[in-house]
Parts: sequence; C-alpha cells; structure tokens
Amino acid sequence: MKRNNIFLTNVSALTMALALPATTVAAQDIAPTVLDEIIVVGTGLPTEVMRNPSSVQVLGETEIRRVPPSSVAQILAGVPGVRVSESGIERIKIRGESSERVSIMIDGQAITDHTNYGTPILIAPDSIERIEVVRGPSSVASGNRAIGGVVNIVTKRGADKPVEITASAGYLSANEGYRTSLSAAGTVGDFDYRLTWSQSELGDRRTPEGTLTPSGRADRDLSGHVGYRIGNHYFGAKVQDYDLSADVYTGDPNFTIDLPKRDLRKYGVFYEGTDLTPWLTDFKVNLFSQTIDREYRSDITFPTGPFMMNVLSTSDDMQTTSGLNIRANMDFAPGHRTVVGLELEDDQLEAYKTSTVSMIPPFGPPTESSSYSDASIQTLSVFAQHEAELTSRTTATFGARYYHVQSSLDRYEIDGVAQPGEKNSDDRLLGSAGLVHELTDNTILRASISQGYTYPSLSQLYLTSSGGGGTTIGNPDLKPEQATNYEIGARINTGAVVFDGTLFYTDSRDYIASIATGNPNEYQYENVNSAKSYGAEIGAEFDPAGWGVRPYVTAAAIRREFRYENGYATADSGSPGFMGTFGVRGDWTAGRVEGTWDVFLRGESAARQRDDTGAIVDQSDAYATLNLRASAMLTDNLRINFEAANLTNESYRPINQIQAAGRSFSLFVTGTF
Repeated sequence: MKRNNIFLTNVSALTMALALPATTVAAQDIAPTVLDEIIVVGTGLPTEVMRNPSSVQVLGETEIRRVPPSSVAQILAGVPGVRVSESGIERIKIRGESSERVSIMIDGQAITDHTNYGTPILIAPDSIERIEVVRGPSSVASGNRAIGGVVNIVTKRGADKPVEITASAGYLSANEGYRTSLSAAGTVGDFDYRLTWSQSELGDRRTPEGTLTPSGRADRDLSGHVGYRIGNHYFGAKVQDYDLSADVYTGDPNFTIDLPKRDLRKYGVFYEGTDLTPWLTDFKVNLFSQTIDREYRSDITFPTGPFMMNVLSTSDDMQTTSGLNIRANMDFAPGHRTVVGLELEDDQLEAYKTSTVSMIPPFGPPTESSSYSDASIQTLSVFAQHEAELTSRTTATFGARYYHVQSSLDRYEIDGVAQPGEKNSDDRLLGSAGLVHELTDNTILRASISQGYTYPSLSQLYLTSSGGGGTTIGNPDLKPEQATNYEIGARINTGAVVFDGTLFYTDSRDYIASIATGNPNEYQYENVNSAKSYGAEIGAEFDPAGWGVRPYVTAAAIRREFRYENGYATADSGSPGFMGTFGVRGDWTAGRVEGTWDVFLRGESAARQRDDTGAIVDQSDAYATLNLRASAMLTDNLRINFEAANLTNESYRPINQIQAAGRSFSLFVTGTF
C-alpha cells in the first residue's frame, strides 16, 4: 500500500514574541508575533490579527515546525474550535461543522471535493510557509464551502541566499512511521526558486488496546516554485504532484474500506503588482488547473435471513478544476481601503462506480451494476470589501459577494443505458460587516456579522452511490446550505498578558442529508436539517514576573443544537461541549545549546450523537492526556524536535473517531545549510 478528537493549543502562545523580549534564537523560534501577522482570508484585506474583526489565527513557519510534521491536519489540531476528523484520510471540522462545510485552500485557491466525506488536505507540511485559519462562516471574503470556516495554506517561495538546502527526517512511534523531506531554495538576482520533496509512510496505529489493523497511510509530495521580479511587478509559477493513499479502520473484519489513491496534480501561474498607482496598492491575478484522481473500494458482508450478503463497491473518479482569481486592493482616500475581486471556476467530474452483490452460500449469480457520469459546475462570483476609519480608534468593515452558479449532468449511464440529463443553478448575494475599536493601545474590542454558503456537491445533485448502507440518489433540486454568524470578541496584549476571546452564535439552515424514500435501503438527498451553535473560545498566556516560565490556557465551549427533518431537536449533535489545553512552557540553555520546553494537558468533555429518533448512535467519554514537547538548537544550522504524547498511556476514543494512539514519541532532526 502507498502511503481525533479536538486538540487545542493556545492562540496567545503564538503571540509571545510580542509579550516577551526574544532573548535567544530558540525563543524566537517558538514565539512568532502572531498578533502582528497579516491575514487576508478574514476580510479580503491585509490586516493584522490584532485588528481583524473575524476570529482568525495564523500559524507561522516557526510555529509549524514545533509540531512533529506527521501531517498538516495534526498541526491544525492545535487551533481552538478545530477538530481533526479521521476516515483513513484526515479532514478538518470547525465549530462543530463537518468537513464538507470547511473551505480548504492552497495559496488562496480552493480544493474542491465531491465526495460525501469532505475536503482532505492534499499537501505535505514541509512545503508550508504559514497557515491562516478563520473560524466561523466566511463566504464573502473566501468563497464557497465556508460555513464552518476557512483554512488557507500559503506555500513557501525562495530563500534569502543563492542556495539553501534543508533536509529533515523523523520517526513517529505511534505508527512506527517516518517522514523525510529535502528542499533546495534560493534567490539569484531577480529570480527566486524552490523545489521540495517529501515522503511519509505511517503504519497501523498503536493504542493501549492493541494495534488497529489496517489504519496506515502514506503520501509523497513534489512541489516547485519559480518567480521573477521586475521592480514592483512579480511573476511566478507553481507546480505540485501529490500522492496519497490510506486504509480505513472499521473495527469489523467483515467490513473493509481501502483508499488506494487520492492524488493531486496542480499547475498555476500568477502575477502580483504592488503600488502600481497612488491608489492601486496591490493587484493579483492567479490562473490554475488541478486534477484530483480518486479510487475507493468497500467490501462488506452481513447476515440477511438464513444467508450472508456480500456487497463490493468501487468508485474511480477524476476531478478537473480550472480557475481564475483576480483581486485589487485600493486606497482612494486616507483611512479607507477597498478590495474588489472576481473568481471563475470550472469544476468537472467523471465518475465510474460499480456494485456487486453476492449471496453466501451462492444463491444464483452475483448481481452487478455500474454507472458512469460526467457532470460539471461553473461558478462566477464577484465581491467587494471596504474598510473605513470612523474615528482614530474605530474601524468598520463591510462587504458583499454575488454568486452565479450553474451545474449540469452532461452524461449519465446506468448499466450502459443512457439516462436523462439534469441541471441546477443558483444566484445569491451574501454580506458581512465588522467593527473594531481600540479601547487602549493594547486592548481591542471587535464585533462582526458574516454569512456562509455551501453549494451542493455533484454527488449530492446528480450521482447514485451504493454500499453496505444501501443506495443514495442525488437530487437536482437541492438548494445551497446557508449560515449567518454573529460574534463579539476582545484581544489584549500588555507584554505580560496576551488574551484572545470570542463569543459567537451561528444559525445554519438547508442542511443536506440523505432521507429514506420508502423503498427498502434507498435514500435521497434533501434540504431538511438545520443547526444553531453558540459558544466561547479563549486563549491566554501569562508572564507577569518576567521569568520566562509561561503558563497558558486555551479553551472552547460549544453548544450545537441540531434539528432533523421530522422536527426532533437535540444538543447531542456529536460535538464535545468543552475542549482545551492547559500548560506551561519556557526556554532552556545548556552551554551553547538553547531550546524550548512545553508541558501540557489536552482533552475534551464527553459527547453524544443522537439520530432523528433520539437514539444514541455514538458517544465518547471525557479524556485528558499529558504531553511534552521540546526543541534544541544544537548549532545555528541543526535543530532537534521531540514530542512525547499521552504519557499516561490513556485509552480513549474521541467521538466519531477511531481509537487514539497510546504512549508514543516523535523525533525529528532538521538541518539547513
């Protein structure tokens, strides 16, 4: 074979370079000035995190490399309100919303997905410069599939010198796996370049209860960047070739799921112009094409009367996406900034699916069926966002995005017989508004209203899929899912205290779910469910005495009330009510060697999930794990990162996840020359 739970780190731990003087190289490595980091996905305008009206967080390169790079998802597991969802391939949930409702972007370009599982993260951690995360609906600034939030992964470009070589190798005992990477980067005159290769192979997961077989995965990532600067004009090109495969652990020897291929090929060119006129501060154009090749196989055997029934299902999909993004930032008057943009996207999906049903012992020949589909979505959206200084301490932001979406089933065959085509379209106007007030020089108050929008996937609209759970039929009359989010928050940075807190309420409707049609084991997608979520997120770090030993805490409390199509409502929607991290971190020096240490507890409360009858379909117990991270700069060019996880070897399974790993460690060595 090629090769969860909610984890929270603190928001403010990332900002300690503002709060404390950077006395050592190691201290600088673990304390990026996140409140001064610039984030674009929150408002569409370059804005410091401290003064952003949205719930945002930036994970800089120095923060990313503190976490053993088993996967990008595990790095994101440290963001408040974020959960890592595992079904062989890791995906992201935000504020209780499923991964289908979270937009995953690479360099501002969305990875589209038309499965029923949600968008995976198809990039290795070694290629990443920073990750921008927006929690809560953000479709005005960030586009489709942003009801839960947005994850924008910004990739690296060239290095500061002509040639820089970086090599990394690490071992992860939880899977008896490894990850290695090698990159060459530099700048020569007006040219800059980077070439990165990364590979990992993670075996089956080891838990206190035993090894989960099969549960391994592997990836290989090859990416390149080249850029050329002429004055204030910058031209560039990026390519990526990413292979991913995984086994899905089901816990049932009679039920197997194999994901032998989830591969991405991407090509893009871009232009960036700065200060082109006194009023046009930035102008960007991105043109890209990406292809995702996916294979899926499930095999289930179950009793039916005096016989056993075996259902073998396969799917071979090819998804091709072409896109054009244009964005202009303008300053027409002092105290005013405006961004306008246009996005075009053409998404094509070819899917070939088969299903074979057999009786055991044999009772006649197997029943075989197949389908072929060719469907597409074309999306045009235009947006504008404006920021105005109302007073010297108060700034307002407001914006809107208009969507025009057309989709069609261009060709559909069942067992070789042509079926009628279908069409769907939508026109939608969304809005957002935010207010930021500087109470003092180091205290910011903020409030915002934002909307989210998720257009149905091609699978939900047009395709029929079969498996052990029955047959699900697409519905061309589906409407987009929508959400409106209201939140207030505060950020404080006094030097000895860093604090970031949020209160939010989100009203979501027109959720798409599969509903029984009345025929045996047959379902169809419908707009039927809704949800209301509210809660609080907080992060704080303290060093009142200036000792360099910094206690910190991050926590999120979420209540998500889910309403099914039959009117039954429940707060047992599969989201833990509380999750958080409590820890102490600091720096150490031994001779010429400098480093960092971090000891923390991470856990979440018990959780339950009920179906539309009130029956419990999954539940989990509360848990907390004790963990240790440490780093050492052996020389200016050689770094070691170490993590010991779940030191007490606690046995636990977060809700809707597989059993978590037991006591384990990770060790990575990185050299830069």
